[in-house]
Amino acid sequence: MNRALLEHFERHFVLDVSTAEKLGVSRATLAYLAKSGALQRLSHGVYALASEVADELVAVAARSPWIVFSHETALALHRLHNRIPDVPSITLPEGKRVPHSIEKSVTVHHARNGFYDLGLTAVKSFPGHAVPCYDAERTICDVIRSYSRIDEETYVGALRNYAKWPERNPSRLFGYAQTMGIEDKVHRAMEALL
Repeated sequence: MNRALLEHFERHFVLDVSTAEKLGVSRATLAYLAKSGALQRLSHGVYALASEVADELVAVAARSPWIVFSHETALALHRLHNRIPDVPSITLPEGKRVPHSIEKSVTVHHARNGFYDLGLTAVKSFPGHAVPCYDAERTICDVIRSYSRIDEETYVGALRNYAKWPERNPSRLFGYAQTMGIEDKVHRAMEALL
């Protein structure tokens, strides 16, 4: 494997075809490396080193640049809930579609215009790779807004854990709530805990 590819994989978990071409690596070379077992094809045009531990969340995120982990999955990534969901929850911008290759293996939410970037960050997946995710405050807002679709144990546990979380930022939480038009719901949900 050439030096440019190895340097890329030292900094990034995945490699897409356009990045490979910028590094001087052809599609044919990528296909050969995948066939020989040096690379693992995660999705169409997206590869990882075969020697890396499989990371399901990275594989899901690699399917589209619009995928952001949210709701129950974000709660687990922020350690605000102790149960990792069997089916990852993702959010896409309004009007974007989930890739067909994963549509039956994820729970999809859509962010209304103007809310998609709110609280967007990257966090470490469980094996330690950076994945796109909403920050804890945006996640709590999403959970409160989606109360009827989240089981009660997860909902109550997440709010309690957030209230005790040393990194919590209530001013950011209430700022997001105001932007999202759910300020009253967030105040009612959090008033006894904060």
